[in-house]
Amino acid sequence: MSPPAISGLTSEEVKQLRQRHGPNEVKAKQKPEWRKILRRYTDWVSLTILAAAIVSACVKNDGDRGWTSFVLLILELNLVVWAGYSPDRNAGNAIKELEELSAPTAYALRDGTWQDVPAKELVPGDIIEVKGGDVIPADCRLIGKGAGLKIDESSLTGESMAVSRGSGHQILSGAVVASGEMQAEVTSIGAETFFGKTIALLGAPEEKGHLFKVLNQISITLAILAFLLVIGIFVAAIVRGKGVGYAFIISFVVYVAVVPIGIPVVTGTVLAVGAREMAKEKAIVSRLSALEEMSGMEILASDKTGTLTLNKLTLDPEDIVAWEPYNIDEVLSHACLSAKWENNDAIDQAVTTAIGGNPESLSQFQIHSVVPFNPVDKKTSASVTGPDGSSFVTCKGAPQIIAALLKDHAAQKAAQEYIDQRASRGLRSICVADSHDEGQTWVLVGLISLLDPPREDSAATIKRAQELGVEVKMVTGDQLAIAVETCRRLGMGTDIMEGKELMSHASEDLSFAKKVNNQDGFAGVYPEHKHKIVSALQAKGRLIGMTGDGVNDAPALKKANVDIAVAGATGAAKGAADIILTEEGISTIITAIVNSRKIFRRLETYVIYRVACSLFIILFFFFAIVILDLEMPTWTVVVLSLFNDLSAMALGLDQVHSSNMPEIWNMLKITTVAIVIAVGGTGAVIILLIIASPTLVNGWPAFNTTLPRPPADQLAPELTDGAVVAIVFLGLMGLLQLSLLLTRNPSFWWYFSKKTAPRPSIFLVVPIAAFCLAGTFVAVYWPRDLQPDGGRGVIDGATWAPVGLTWAYIFVWWNFTDVMKWAVWKVFLKQEAIKEHCKMDDTQPPAWCRAMDAPGIWVSRTADCVSNALEEAWRSFVSSLRQTARRKPTRTELQANISRRLSKRELDGSLPPDAFDNNNSLPALSRAPARPTTAEAFQLESQPKGTRPSRLGQPKNLANAPACLLWQRVCQTWP
Repeated sequence: MSPPAISGLTSEEVKQLRQRHGPNEVKAKQKPEWRKILRRYTDWVSLTILAAAIVSACVKNDGDRGWTSFVLLILELNLVVWAGYSPDRNAGNAIKELEELSAPTAYALRDGTWQDVPAKELVPGDIIEVKGGDVIPADCRLIGKGAGLKIDESSLTGESMAVSRGSGHQILSGAVVASGEMQAEVTSIGAETFFGKTIALLGAPEEKGHLFKVLNQISITLAILAFLLVIGIFVAAIVRGKGVGYAFIISFVVYVAVVPIGIPVVTGTVLAVGAREMAKEKAIVSRLSALEEMSGMEILASDKTGTLTLNKLTLDPEDIVAWEPYNIDEVLSHACLSAKWENNDAIDQAVTTAIGGNPESLSQFQIHSVVPFNPVDKKTSASVTGPDGSSFVTCKGAPQIIAALLKDHAAQKAAQEYIDQRASRGLRSICVADSHDEGQTWVLVGLISLLDPPREDSAATIKRAQELGVEVKMVTGDQLAIAVETCRRLGMGTDIMEGKELMSHASEDLSFAKKVNNQDGFAGVYPEHKHKIVSALQAKGRLIGMTGDGVNDAPALKKANVDIAVAGATGAAKGAADIILTEEGISTIITAIVNSRKIFRRLETYVIYRVACSLFIILFFFFAIVILDLEMPTWTVVVLSLFNDLSAMALGLDQVHSSNMPEIWNMLKITTVAIVIAVGGTGAVIILLIIASPTLVNGWPAFNTTLPRPPADQLAPELTDGAVVAIVFLGLMGLLQLSLLLTRNPSFWWYFSKKTAPRPSIFLVVPIAAFCLAGTFVAVYWPRDLQPDGGRGVIDGATWAPVGLTWAYIFVWWNFTDVMKWAVWKVFLKQEAIKEHCKMDDTQPPAWCRAMDAPGIWVSRTADCVSNALEEAWRSFVSSLRQTARRKPTRTELQANISRRLSKRELDGSLPPDAFDNNNSLPALSRAPARPTTAEAFQLESQPKGTRPSRLGQPKNLANAPACLLWQRVCQTWP
């Protein structure tokens, strides 16, 4: 091959140009960190906590202010904000570091050699090579010879049709090369590019996945329920004569304890941990909520080449077939004539390696032009002059494409037989032909077989995926026979559908969707077929994961539920993907599936616990205050809420098992299990209150227990009101904390196995034990004369005897609630197993299964509608506030305002009666003298107040001349 006519920039020139132009990057407009933190302080949950803190400090409770509650609520507010902000930031940093490791590169000519250069290091004047699938890294001008490029500029201009560009044409940064290959000279970089300044104003959109919608529904549902019951608490407290202050404070504090404050923290922690685990596996998670969505993935549509196989074709010289009059050496030389020797693909690398990898071996040929491979023609060609001076065109490519060009039927038949024989062995065939009449007629030169062997771990990985309930369907553009052989070697089914059959049906056709769903793979697939495959599978209600690597895969990736760009994918495919793999193969995908199901299990545990605790707290206080007339210090409620949120945050670090089947949100199961736990806990503490209260049952004498009453040396078989509050506080603390162990295990809390749950993490056990111990010491030793917030509701230590009995009572009720939870969960596990079996058999579940799903569907839809309505109302409210703040006052409003101010001053005696007549002079003011010059205005303002000359010809001793001057200027300038 002839050497390049240009040598590119030198290292010294690059250094100078980089100092002048900076890096080739456009930094999108990002929110500063302080704004991200401020946004967390101003969401509705944080504002609720802040409002409760202000109410506690400002509203008096029997003459006292709740400063202790104020401090605790502010502490909880900061804990929620910073604990939620930290994992998000850490996850973002981890992803950013991994993105830097897989930063896009450009193939640039520098110091006379072609080399891979990070795209951000390009400078104007660099010579680069662009080919099909590349995202253009900077504004460039095409140079040199070539057949031209097809450029997809839809992401920049909105034009869906690809445009043709040739030598001398300008191509824009961010556009995608659809096909072709040429050299280009960089003309502009970074913000200097045509679209750079516009792109710099844009930030990455914040997309909320299915997880955030579910959590938002739960939050709003709990908030509405709590609001309704808190109103009942407020009214009951006032009716019972507790005072407006106490009623207001206790209502606000209980509401804060019920709303799911920790949802952003726990969600952020769980997803951040998952993102870090994925980063260790060399996978970039570009959308965190995709980790949760992957847990429900049922089908993985995987590319064959490079993903299931090595994508390293090897050529067997003994398997080459030459067609007379050519020999094997001529077959190889013709194949290499239309090959690239630099920056070549796998096929070109295989054939050039077969002749030694040295282009000097073809020095007797003169190559005039080479048309590289593109996915449309599926062949490469070259115009060549041979050693004897004859000119001819040689090409190589897909056998079915080249065979269609041949006129010799015997050659066509031989080519088809060769394809079939090699395909049965999993070999890929390449057909070589030439033409001596400028492509009018083609003659077969020979046939070459190439082997792309499966990866060593592919078969085991696919088997593991099947064990996890994920069906792997192979998608390839290769021949049907090759696809069948590859599937057989990988242990997959061999029922393969061809791409041409896909285009003969509509993806919405349920019978066609069922047929697609039953296939093991797809062969002869073009990029437009992939979108149809995904659509047909989704029509059957399946959750689809899709792998891709090319620019044309982007639409199918966006259509899939989980989008995965494999190693070596183009920039366009990476931009459309949720997860970007930086190592070849699909073993990382299996790791992602396992991790995503662990993430789902942690989130499901937290949601059940949060719903159960919220229902527990609101139901108890509603019955205890409204019916049993309990007076509880507000700071104890805040402590319960704070400890509850702290221990719940530890769920993000708990040990969990990954499910063997895809996971989906079952809101009926979550709600039912939570209600069972909440009702059990509420009933337990209500009965405890009734037993402990000296005015109700006073059950302590039954245990022969003597209890202290003031003075300290007096003993009596009943508790003080403060000691009753301490016992109730302990009952709430113990059952709330121990409920964490109930929600994490679908079986009994103490039964650990691979099918249930592992032993709890130390990060979970320590806070539960610590908070239970703290509650115990408060219930035993809290002094009666120490009441932090004062006012109504006191707490008094109840000594060890009643506290010990209370713990025994808690333990019994806790296990009783665990049995009820296990029974309910077992019913739902049976239903889920039947539904999964019916889905695999494509049959309808039994009536009782469908009947159980109906309430959950109704609740989900209702919550979704309410959530959307509230979000829309809030957006409208905020928008109206912004419009009001930005609206300019009308002239009439200005006139009325200034007139009122002047009239008031006249009544106060600060304005002489002859200085301004509101009734008669107002119309005349619109014809006020011209605006003073800058010098005149400065002179007026510099004079002492009260001695400035009047613009209306009034006495100089006019105290309000500045107001009159303002009025004149308003009238002069108002349109």
